[in-house]
Amino acid sequence: MVAKALDLSPPLSAQEASMKAPTPSSPAASPEPPPNRETPPPSSSPPWSPTTKLIVGLTLVALLFGALIYFRAYIVPLALAFILAYLLHPVAAWLDRHTPLPWRAVVALLYLALVLLLLGVLTLSGLALVQQAQSLYTVVSDFLLTTLPSWLSVLQTHPFVLGPFTLDFTRFDFNTLSQNLLTSVQPLLGQLGSLISGLASRTLQALGWTAFVLLVSYFLLAEAGQVSVALVRVEIPDYQADLERMGRELGRIWNAFLRGQLMIALMVGLVNGVLLGALGVRNALVLAMLVVAGRFVPYLGPLVVYIITGVVILLQPQHPWGMTALQHVLVVVGSMMFVDQVFDSVVVPQMMGDVLGVHPAAVLVGALVLARLVGILGLLLAAPTVASLRLIGHYILAKLADHPNPWEGLQPASSPTWPLLPSLVKLWRRLRRR
Repeated sequence: MVAKALDLSPPLSAQEASMKAPTPSSPAASPEPPPNRETPPPSSSPPWSPTTKLIVGLTLVALLFGALIYFRAYIVPLALAFILAYLLHPVAAWLDRHTPLPWRAVVALLYLALVLLLLGVLTLSGLALVQQAQSLYTVVSDFLLTTLPSWLSVLQTHPFVLGPFTLDFTRFDFNTLSQNLLTSVQPLLGQLGSLISGLASRTLQALGWTAFVLLVSYFLLAEAGQVSVALVRVEIPDYQADLERMGRELGRIWNAFLRGQLMIALMVGLVNGVLLGALGVRNALVLAMLVVAGRFVPYLGPLVVYIITGVVILLQPQHPWGMTALQHVLVVVGSMMFVDQVFDSVVVPQMMGDVLGVHPAAVLVGALVLARLVGILGLLLAAPTVASLRLIGHYILAKLADHPNPWEGLQPASSPTWPLLPSLVKLWRRLRRR
């Protein structure tokens, strides 16, 4: 009665009452479904048969190899662009954290500074580098084609007296050795000669490829964001965990190489360049670049650099401090060996450790094979490539053997450490406080 007395709403008409009244087909307890929301029908796409998958997979592999062969001229620039973006990513991330600028602005400023640095280096030392490369090629080719055969003929006809010892080489056939050496070296010298002689005439082409590398690496880094993993994204259903683990292992390998061994090679080249210049060796800049390249080929690379340096010193007209040519060679090559031993014994174990886990002999063989296939880039990237192939081969063999854990027994590569960096940071902070 009280409820009815308090109900002051106007009476409903018959039409409104019929609209509000529940119907048997639509009970009052169940609300109506929202409009325009239909359940999608189940997928009607049939799965591929194993034969179809095999045919499509082989076709894709064939197309990939065909594209690599047809566009092989772009492999090296694209690889350099990816490496440059990978190396600059930590710098861009640090600037992004410590500046109010957005990511794209940071990347743009970083590449602008890099372009200005390259222009400055080319302006100051570009012509000198070309001249030294041409001079070094002339010295080495004259030695191999003229001086060395004459020395071998003298050794074959005259015994060599060294103090109380007499070395008799008259029984050896040095003419055959000289001819075989010339046959092996002349094609390589011809390729190097055409390359060096075309350095000055191919300036525009070199600048074009440099601009291509910078542009591609800029877009890679600008789209990657703060996470370096975003440089490469691959998603395969049911194998995402394996892909993530493979990406982490490959990332450790290439991070250890690009940010560890590459930095060590540049440091060794810088020290040797200063050392060669101080000891009065001609073509010190080009020889320092050869030292950097030789660090990537175990055993054989440093040995070739020592021999080339000795030849350059023997054939240069003047020697400092009144030394003879032989004394100059011994001092310079001995100093270079000492620098290499210091880096190999002190710096490399502290910074790198066993980051790649690949035997040096395997790296040497891989360097020779990749140099034949790809060129100078294959020579420089032999160590991480061999380590990556070893990792992928371990995974494939484990999957072929139906092993439940393909990563078992695999020792993950450690990241390179920089033991001097924390000390330098602490020293810098103390100086700033003062």
